[in-house]
Amino acid sequence: LKLPRKGSGFHSVVGRSPVAAMSDDWCTIESDPGVFSQLCEEIGVKGVQFEEIYDLEPGAFMTYDASRIYGLVFLFKWQQEEDTRQTIEADDNGIFFAQQVIQNACATQAILSILMNAGDKLELGPHLKEFKEFTAALDPQMKGLAVSNSEPIRKAHNSFRQQSSFEIVQERASKGDDAFHFIGYICHEGKVYELDGLKNGPILIGHAPPGDCAWAEKAREEVKRRIESYAQKAAAGGEEGESGELRFQLMAVVNNKCLEVEKKVERERYLRQRANISLVSRGEDVELADEIDDDDAPGDIPTFEDLSGKEVAELQGIVAKCTAVIAELDGQLQGEKKKRQKWEKENALRRSDLVPLALCAMRHLAAKGLLMPALEKGKTEHLKRVEAKKAVSQ
Repeated sequence: LKLPRKGSGFHSVVGRSPVAAMSDDWCTIESDPGVFSQLCEEIGVKGVQFEEIYDLEPGAFMTYDASRIYGLVFLFKWQQEEDTRQTIEADDNGIFFAQQVIQNACATQAILSILMNAGDKLELGPHLKEFKEFTAALDPQMKGLAVSNSEPIRKAHNSFRQQSSFEIVQERASKGDDAFHFIGYICHEGKVYELDGLKNGPILIGHAPPGDCAWAEKAREEVKRRIESYAQKAAAGGEEGESGELRFQLMAVVNNKCLEVEKKVERERYLRQRANISLVSRGEDVELADEIDDDDAPGDIPTFEDLSGKEVAELQGIVAKCTAVIAELDGQLQGEKKKRQKWEKENALRRSDLVPLALCAMRHLAAKGLLMPALEKGKTEHLKRVEAKKAVSQ
């Protein structure tokens, strides 16, 4: 899959309207897990992150906890076409649904459609909690207007505006422009729905079959069907881009993995401490390294009474296993922390104006007579990367 990165805000599709000036207040943001994860945090949502899904084959979600997949965000190249699928009344089915009434906000709107339908599984934070209560009685169009007028949401969205010393003016809906659109998929009361802000309401995909990650697999099938349908139409009509690549992106909204791993580590430490205390009570010489308050221990680990019936060798085995699991989880935690540090650096760069640095570097290179050689070298390296990507995709 070729994933569009920049300029992925939905533009050149919705015509100018009385809310056009309002639309101009929303910038396009980059489609990236780090951007969307931090966007949620800045709105006030706690405990979520976004993960890119690269595999669209059966079993793509088997490594995920089904109860911790809150929704899927699907980005695709939008095309004007007739959709004969019937929409349903959102309110009648207990679904939060807001129509898209402004440009450039479809990424945030798709994310909101998932967060607002997560129920008690997510801590929405004060802003979204108040927003949900305020819009409860509004119809989808008015909900969309409420989104566009929400200062906390707009401020968080626009915080990812690309900074530049120059204002680049582009014609709206210029011919040949690619328009990309975001939609969401959720599971609500055992049914899978597609939430597209350009529709009149949610679209029922079908009932979620029983089994692990079943609803996500149902949504995956729909996403794959759409991609294959688009590919067939593009091949038949010769509508592929210049590179012949189809551009899509699928992300899962899941639990914050750092927090999840930390909870698992904490559980193992409580169990290890109880096992060590049981060994001490048997006269074993054991160092109590886990100085944690046992009153806060989770309820699913063996009690001291349970452990009192085990032999010393069994208790030592529990301690050894806990230590090994903690070491493995620590490795996972470090990996997740590095990923988040990378996201933070990338987001900081997105919010930085690097034009003055580039101009300064070019000026110094020109003064030393190195600018044109550097330009030619850059062109050569770029062509090499393009050819390498083509070779990989073939």
